Amino acid sequence: MSWYAIDSADDAFHSARSFLASCSLRGWLILGFIAIFVGVGGGTGTSILNITSSFSADPSPGGLPGAGFGEPAPDPTAELATLTTMPELGVVIAIVAGLVVLGLAISLLTETLRFVFYDALHTGSVALLEPAQRRFSQALGLFGFKLAVNLVAAIPVVAVALALWFGDSLPFGSGLSVLVGAVLAVIFGGTLALVYLFIMRVTEEFVVPTMVVTDSGVLDGWRRFWPVLRGQLSQFAVYLLVHFVLLLAIGIGQSIIGLVIYGAVLAVAALVAIAVVFGVFGGISAAVGSTVGIVGLVVLVAGALLIGFVLMLPVQIAILAYVTSYEVSVLGAADEALQLLPDYETESTSSDAVVT
Repeated sequence: MSWYAIDSADDAFHSARSFLASCSLRGWLILGFIAIFVGVGGGTGTSILNITSSFSADPSPGGLPGAGFGEPAPDPTAELATLTTMPELGVVIAIVAGLVVLGLAISLLTETLRFVFYDALHTGSVALLEPAQRRFSQALGLFGFKLAVNLVAAIPVVAVALALWFGDSLPFGSGLSVLVGAVLAVIFGGTLALVYLFIMRVTEEFVVPTMVVTDSGVLDGWRRFWPVLRGQLSQFAVYLLVHFVLLLAIGIGQSIIGLVIYGAVLAVAALVAIAVVFGVFGGISAAVGSTVGIVGLVVLVAGALLIGFVLMLPVQIAILAYVTSYEVSVLGAADEALQLLPDYETESTSSDAVVT
């Protein structure tokens, strides 16, 4: 039995190399812009599961901060009423609302650029505005789908948090033991996390390229891919293992390259800083004591970090191209009708024949 999840790792390398080699300078700049927003490895959208809660170490009867032995637990509704009378509350709400809107806008931009990148892999031509306009409706649908999944995943988490906070006023709050509650919370949280990650990873790694190939919406993409996944579970189980190993190896290599690049850039920046501090200001104390000196050092450090970031972008582009090519290669091997990558070898051979 052939494991195409393993064979696709080599096919993806050749496809990614051919794709990047055919890109012009403008294409590389567009890919760099895409790589800033689009990640690899199913790492996006998981912040909803990082919700944590803190509890007071004070052995209070209600388990709430500030309630000690013999002291009644503070009334959360009274605290909320106090907060609503604060004049700064409107400013806080405005800032939070602005951050939420900004986050949603960035998420929509990210999904649009995701489709732009898949479209570039599919056509072999890198562009920005035209595919963004053509794929925007699909990106909007994907954005809405992910938002709905995040909200559904957040509802039980928020419900549990409220149950813990208002435990004294709920009929089941005082009846559960700490041990049973902890076990149930772990089981529930683990199950929720697995379901959430499964939906997000399948959507990003297989449903989105299916949407590109079939020019369909996210629900139609799920309906098209689901029989493929269900009929070849063993192949996709191997895919998960190979995908993990590839990301692990890539992560190690990326860290080493990053250390070299940032180390070299920061070393040069340090030499420039030393020359400026002693050559212009006459010493560290004079440079630190001067507003111009502090601003200059901050600008120098920020510039060095920016240069390092720019130098790392080609690495990010190569990683994005390879990992995504691997994912869509597996999809194409699972169902030839869903093959997203063009045959670069055939195109290259045809081009050589024309030139000859």
